[in-house]
Amino acid sequence: MVLDLLRHTGVSLRGLAAVLARLAQHWNLPFAMPAFSTIRSWLLRIGCYALRGPLPQDGPWVWLIDHSIQLGSQKLFVILGCPLANVPFGQRNLCLADLRLIALVPMTSSTHVEVDAALQAATARTGVPRLIAADHGSDVKKGIETFQIRHPQTAHVHDVAHYGATVLENRWTRDPRWQEFIQGLQQTNQKLRQTTEAYLLAPTLRVKARFMNVGPLLRFAERVLRLLERPTPNERVGERYGWLRAYREDLTGWLEEYRFVDQTIAHVRRQGVNADTLAAVETAWGPLSDRKGTQMVAGHLRVYARKYGGCAAAGETLVGSTEVLESSFGKLKRLEGEAAREGFTGLVLSVGALTGPLDEDTVRQALEAAPKKQAEGWVRRVLGTTLTWMRRQVLGEAKS
Repeated sequence: MVLDLLRHTGVSLRGLAAVLARLAQHWNLPFAMPAFSTIRSWLLRIGCYALRGPLPQDGPWVWLIDHSIQLGSQKLFVILGCPLANVPFGQRNLCLADLRLIALVPMTSSTHVEVDAALQAATARTGVPRLIAADHGSDVKKGIETFQIRHPQTAHVHDVAHYGATVLENRWTRDPRWQEFIQGLQQTNQKLRQTTEAYLLAPTLRVKARFMNVGPLLRFAERVLRLLERPTPNERVGERYGWLRAYREDLTGWLEEYRFVDQTIAHVRRQGVNADTLAAVETAWGPLSDRKGTQMVAGHLRVYARKYGGCAAAGETLVGSTEVLESSFGKLKRLEGEAAREGFTGLVLSVGALTGPLDEDTVRQALEAAPKKQAEGWVRRVLGTTLTWMRRQVLGEAKS
């Protein structure tokens, strides 16, 4: 029950322990509820078992790989995967329950040599994978290419969301109208932030991966323009956003380009990539306008579909999205809470508890096979001296 709540709610470890204690008191339950430390121990032990337990090697695997970056000098190189035959193509997107933890490798300075070494070591668990899906970070990309020299049977597919974001970034950052548009929204937000009209604030773009999250901003601007184009427009909206009228044609083009990217991402996430991907995404797009930007974006997306769909053998479909891996990073950072700002903690092992099957037999087997001492030993041996530990040593006695 604890694992299920942690997987499917946004509650923290301490919050979950407090809620369970209150429920037990409210209903006069005749047994004790787990404390925070107990829940943490369960996560580490189950994660340790997931990292060391046997995995089937009787079929080809797909690996999803990436780095999770936190404060400090370390990155965490993560490999999640599942047998290719178990990917639910056409039914739904991959979820964490479909995946198994294959490797967790802290790296102080990630290079293609270290990435290649981590990939090679991971073959001991699943055999050589049929596919590695990843973004195109320089160290990760070159590490995969080095790995492929020894294992040419392994295909590499670029994560479709990162590819689409790169297409939009390359297109829009060179467009002075886009720069003016973003600057106009930022200036308007500054004027609104401390006023009674703060409800008109536009969404802000993230500092990192901003072109992967640009949809809400474009949709906001589109809704504002609709308000401005009414026979009797809202007076306050007109005062603050009247300047948007000059961007009607630009916004129409940006929305169209974003829509093609978004539709391509949605298709690949559910259907994967294969020989039919190009025709399928073109059907999903529908008719293209003759706008130059739209034609350019569509051309890049055709290159993606043709290139990576061509990596699949006849009758084969490959995974083209690492979205579910990004989801695991988000859950990990939520569980670590404030400690995530100070580098990695032992809770990195919880990635193994957040993935894979959740039935009672699996949980019992994991807890029986991985005692607390073994899990804590992995943390000390692999993570070593963490920033959190050093902070406690230096500042702990200063607390009053």
